[in-house]
Amino acid sequence: MCVIVAGIMNNEYQHIDPVGLLPKVFAGEATPEENSLVEDWRAANPENQAEYDAIRKLWNLSGVAAEQGEIDLDAEWRRMESAMLPVRSGKSVVMRIMQIAASLVIVTLLGVMAIKFSGNTEKAPAAAIASLILPDGTSVSLNAGSVITYKKGFGSTHRVLNLKGEAWFEVKKNPELPFTISAGEANIRVTGTKFNVKAWRRLNDVRVTVTEGTVNFYNKIEPEKEIVLHAGETGIMNKSTRMMTTRATGNSNDISWKTGIIDFHDTPLSEVAEVLTDTYHRKIELDPAVLNCPVTVRFENRELDAVLNVLRSTLNLEITIKGKHITISGKGC
Repeated sequence: MCVIVAGIMNNEYQHIDPVGLLPKVFAGEATPEENSLVEDWRAANPENQAEYDAIRKLWNLSGVAAEQGEIDLDAEWRRMESAMLPVRSGKSVVMRIMQIAASLVIVTLLGVMAIKFSGNTEKAPAAAIASLILPDGTSVSLNAGSVITYKKGFGSTHRVLNLKGEAWFEVKKNPELPFTISAGEANIRVTGTKFNVKAWRRLNDVRVTVTEGTVNFYNKIEPEKEIVLHAGETGIMNKSTRMMTTRATGNSNDISWKTGIIDFHDTPLSEVAEVLTDTYHRKIELDPAVLNCPVTVRFENRELDAVLNVLRSTLNLEITIKGKHITISGKGC
């Protein structure tokens, strides 16, 4: 992605406007010194943090537009103005944010043009899984509604791609060209292995589950804090705190959308609903009374109706289905 930076740089990083560095930071293209400068600026006072949050929101909005492949400039400006409402620090601050907003619109336009004229986009349908082979021989399965993009030369001069959503990768080994995935706030780097990346915008974290080989997993702002994941491990990065943790995968639910195997052991119904959403691509709304109801059951390649019937009879739930929307309620557990 091309980035427009408003700050003026010199070797000593003096007289730099940290706000001008934010697009570069959000794109994961800032140097450690630039990241440190922005972090110090954020911590200096609450107004800086509010300004940071507003511009981060603009960045996310521009990313949504780029993902859709088209931009309604009037609509984007209205959304950006709405995003800036919490910032009330005076005309100069608003003007600075407006300058950044203008930059983001241009960045998004350039990003869309780059995809159309020099790159590739692969997208899974809204309610189905898509499978493909990348130019380097890597096999990818995209969960419903997920998107990957990569630039011209993939497989010959680079192996870098961007992921929105969730995908399973079986990476063709090539130590000379590491395989790198940009997934929101996180990066994943490998040379050849099998793993799943869950990077939905609606979730508070990015998850990487490894079934074969090893994977380097790190956040873009602090790449030096990367963790190495081995087969049977899942790495989790909290988007807000950037904290990274590792746990044993434990069961198949992290990749149930691909395998069709779902296994619950005293699992809260709230987590069950999340797994079913990823697996069956249906929106599920829970009554607060049943959020913590424990579920212990295993399914293998079962239709959603069969799964819901088991949950209904086991927990005495009321389940209403209207189109693609499912509502689950009950007296509690």
